[in-house]
This record gives sequence, C-alpha cells and structure tokens, in this order.
Amino acid sequence: MEELIKYKTEFPKKWTFLWSPEEAEQIPNEHKDQIHFLNEEGTEFVKKYLNCSKMLGPNNDPKWNPFYKNYFKHIKTIPIGGDSNKVIKKWLYELEIPFKKYVIVDLDRSGHAILMTWKMVIKYWEGLFFVDDIAVFDQSLNWCLYFFHEDYLYFGKDNTFDKEAEYEKTIWINELRNKKTTSKQRK
Repeated sequence: MEELIKYKTEFPKKWTFLWSPEEAEQIPNEHKDQIHFLNEEGTEFVKKYLNCSKMLGPNNDPKWNPFYKNYFKHIKTIPIGGDSNKVIKKWLYELEIPFKKYVIVDLDRSGHAILMTWKMVIKYWEGLFFVDDIAVFDQSLNWCLYFFHEDYLYFGKDNTFDKEAEYEKTIWINELRNKKTTSKQRK
C-alpha cells in the first residue's frame, strides 16, 4: 500500500463516487485525508494487479458470482434496493475489516482507482456501489467486495487460490504456445 500512495493525485474535477466536484469539495477534511485517487499510472497498476490475481472471472456455479470458481472458500451476497442504507452499512461493518485498513477500489466513474480506508467505503457506499461494477480489495487478495450493477454486493473471503500452482500452469501454457508458434514458423 505504501507503494500505491506515491501515485495519488488531486480529487478529480469530474463526477466521482462522491458525486459532483462541488459536493466532493464539501466533505470533511478528515474524510479527504482517507481517500486517495490514483493517477493514470497508479490506476493502470491496480488494473494489472487485479487482472493478474485471477480473482474475478468466469465460474460455472449455478448461482452466479463474480469470482473464479473455487477462488474463495466463503462467499456472501446481499441485494441493494429500497431503503437499505442501514442494512447495507451493518452488513459491511459485520465483514470485520478494520476501519483504518486501506483498501483498493479498482475504478470509480471518474476513471481513477482509489486507495481509501474501509471506514470511507462504509461511509460512502451509496456513491461507490451505484451504477458500475466495482471491486474493493486489499493487497493480500484474501478477500474482495464486488458490486454487480444489477444491485448486488458479493463478498468473497479466504482465498484458496494456489499462486505457485497457477504460476507453474502459466509457464507450462506459455511453453506450449511457444512450441506451437515455433512449429508453425517451420512449416
């Protein structure tokens, strides 16, 4: 997380999860100190980090969820709708992520990745989980909160993903691709 903070930039002068630039300017300084929008380079790093994690992607479960099959041991879900503010805040609180823990938001409507405390996720959840699919996670990749645009939150925890096995599989696949490319070039 210390590395990501060097990519922080000013609050964007466009709509974000904090709504309009004018509304974002009005939030307390204490909150602004816990929300760090990342510049283009930082945002690109977050995209690649999330993509390389293989956390999000297809699964063949009868009940859809955004996580690769068997990536997490435990998955919870909750619909968002109606007068759910207190219910959602309580649900997020009960996930037991420390308030002061910095988490990564992959993208908000401004096009920036964000580094922010879990407390700010709970405080501003309605702006974060509004229209676009969004992943919130930490560097451990041991959990992920995912907002699906059809008004559902998914929370996966207890990563079962074997990074070493996947690394070996990736090397093996790349070797196969290289062999196919070499054999095609010979013909």
